[in-house]
Formats: sequence, C-alpha cells, structure tokens
Amino acid sequence: MIEAALVMVFLFALIFLLIDLAWAVFAKVTLQNAVRAGVRYAVTSQTGTDPNTGLALGQVASIKQVVQTQAMGLLTDSDMSNDVFINFYAVGSNPPAALTGVGSNAGGNLVTVSVQGYQLSPIAPLLRPASPVTISVSAGDLLEASPITGAPPL
Repeated sequence: MIEAALVMVFLFALIFLLIDLAWAVFAKVTLQNAVRAGVRYAVTSQTGTDPNTGLALGQVASIKQVVQTQAMGLLTDSDMSNDVFINFYAVGSNPPAALTGVGSNAGGNLVTVSVQGYQLSPIAPLLRPASPVTISVSAGDLLEASPITGAPPL
C-alpha cells in the first residue's frame, strides 16, 4: 500500500504535467489558427455585421470578430480589447512604415494580426509554479486590391 501510494503521487504528478503541457500547446495552436483566419479575412477586404445589432462593422472590428470566433472561446471580450492587435504597414519602405487612418487598409499594404500577452493558467500546478504562461502569436500578409472602389471602412 505504501509503495503504491508513493508511486501514484509521482504518476499523477506526471499525468497532470502532461495535461498542462497539452493544454498550453492546444491554446497556442488555436490562437495561431485564429490570427491566420483573421489575416485571411483581412486580405480579401471583407467586412461583417454585428450579430447583436445587425449594423455593419468596420474592417478592423470584423477581423477581431473572426479572430474571436476562431479562437474557440479562449478569447473573451476583454482579451479582444487588450490582447488582439491589427496593424497595417506600407510595404515600399525599409522597415515598413506603420499606417493609421483612412486608406491604411488599401490593397498592396501589409496587414498583421496578433495576440500579444495572452495569459494561460495551468490546470494543475503540481510540479511548477501557479503563475500563468504568456502566449503571443502573429500572422501577416499583403492585402489584395479591393473589388469595391477604395479600401473598406476601418
């Protein structure tokens, strides 16, 4: 009984460590997939509508909506405002110049979508501290020329 109890402590600690590791890998891969989906959505100059009001959203809000949907519940509304960033850059300069305002999402510019500083707490912190792990992911691509006249509203 004593031998079994001692072995079980280490066995369960190892199992929980593997579960925490798998959870962290799952969260990082899911967030990476979400930002890639946001970039794919941005590249095609699409905009969406607010599911609550039915009003048209700007392109940045639409991209954030796609990222949150694809994140499978990992990103809350507060995470969306604090951790999710969409940036536009002019490609012709070295390094690329950051763009803001109307026309920054025009075709030929670079768009990057990132989740920075997402905090993931361990499920069972047996062999490690209970401090959260910070996850950051990003993706980027060149915007296509919009089929409508000009870039969509930001």
